[in-house]
Amino acid sequence: MRGFRKVLAVLAVILLPMSVSMPVFADDSTADIEKRLNDLEEQVADLKEELFKKKQAAASSAVVTANSKDGFSIKSEGGDYKLQIGGYIQADAREFADNKKDLGYSSGFIARRVRIILQGTVARDFDFYLQPEFGYNDTYSTITSTAPSAYAVALQDAWVDYKHFPWATIKGGKFKIPFDLENLQDTRYTNFPEIGLTGNLSPQRDVGFQLGGNLFKDRLTYAVGIFGGAADHENFYGGSSTAGGNNNNRYGAGRIFVQPFKATSLTPLSGLGIGYAATYGKEKGTDLPTYITPGQAPVFSYNSGVSADGPQLRGSPQFYYYYNSLGVLGEYVDSEETLKYTSGSNIIKDKLDNRAWQLSGTYVLTGENASYTGVIPNHDFDPLNGSWGAFELAARYGQLAIDHKVFDDGFANLNTSISAEKAWAVGINWYLNRNAKLVFDFEQTKFRRGAVNGPSTDDRKTENLFTGEFQLSL
Repeated sequence: MRGFRKVLAVLAVILLPMSVSMPVFADDSTADIEKRLNDLEEQVADLKEELFKKKQAAASSAVVTANSKDGFSIKSEGGDYKLQIGGYIQADAREFADNKKDLGYSSGFIARRVRIILQGTVARDFDFYLQPEFGYNDTYSTITSTAPSAYAVALQDAWVDYKHFPWATIKGGKFKIPFDLENLQDTRYTNFPEIGLTGNLSPQRDVGFQLGGNLFKDRLTYAVGIFGGAADHENFYGGSSTAGGNNNNRYGAGRIFVQPFKATSLTPLSGLGIGYAATYGKEKGTDLPTYITPGQAPVFSYNSGVSADGPQLRGSPQFYYYYNSLGVLGEYVDSEETLKYTSGSNIIKDKLDNRAWQLSGTYVLTGENASYTGVIPNHDFDPLNGSWGAFELAARYGQLAIDHKVFDDGFANLNTSISAEKAWAVGINWYLNRNAKLVFDFEQTKFRRGAVNGPSTDDRKTENLFTGEFQLSL
């Protein structure tokens, strides 16, 4: 019994301090844990705030680039906002054989195109494009002029588009009409310094609105729009033409272009594209075209008293084909228009049909791929390391035929206006790098009728033109 009491006494001695100290330890542990939790919550809050600030900074930061492909550009991190600055200069040296000044020819040097390009994106879905012209743009008069007016500033392009849906992009402003295949090609990438004879029957640029897009993995491209009323060969600015008498109504234009084998296993046919374009509208007034030569000399114009007075319909089947180093482009343009000639009480009204076609081809001698958007050299010009850039041969043939009723009805005079012209050209394009190109070509144009100050049975003298061009673009 006495032994049992001793055991209890020992246990009491041991357990009593523990029973007193345990609540103290428990209170200390709970407080420490709560403090640590509070500290962790504050750290998490700080991290969240820091992450939010970093996201805001990333969204507002800009990426600046400068390269041979995109020029100088600045854009937001996500690409929703972008500004790109570029442009190009084309300096021409023209030499006309025989230098026939009486026909409006004069050899010399001109700054053919001097253009600044500002383009970009706003709020992800809106693009804009602005291209003023500071170069030689007096293409409706003789090329002998050196007056400042020949270099007057002109607005080539100024448009915006809404591109949220790539298959239905809405464009508005001044831009190229969806019609002539060669005219739609960027001037920096055309085979020759000047577009061919089909450009005489095609509206160049106009003010209007267009709906277009790409379908079926870019195998089909379409565009349809309504425009202000550009005449054949006209770069129209809207409102009244500087030529006066422009009462043209709005007209519609549409184009469809199909590349059926693009991105398929049929590689030899992947660069084939076929299309058709048309315009239709009712034209009124004396804003009529002047047709020119490849040397930009005027060779056809309508007589005083002639005006447009009825519907005009243009049509153009077209195609291109690119495979490895070979490139071919062809098109046909038919322009039907109703004209009226008023002389006193005498009024003649008739429907006329003018036509033109051309075929051009290129071959890249150095093995690079030919394309509708130009040639990119595999190796930039660097003679010290044995690199000379890319060389491309080019050839073109085209014809323009004026409806014989134009002269029968007195709309034009065979003594001063041609009834047809045929032109062939050969040349070589030297791509020093992606941005610099030299062009050397020769083009001969022969005419039917239109002998200046001569009998109506004589032909205008043949135009023989040598052109050298240096182009720097960005």
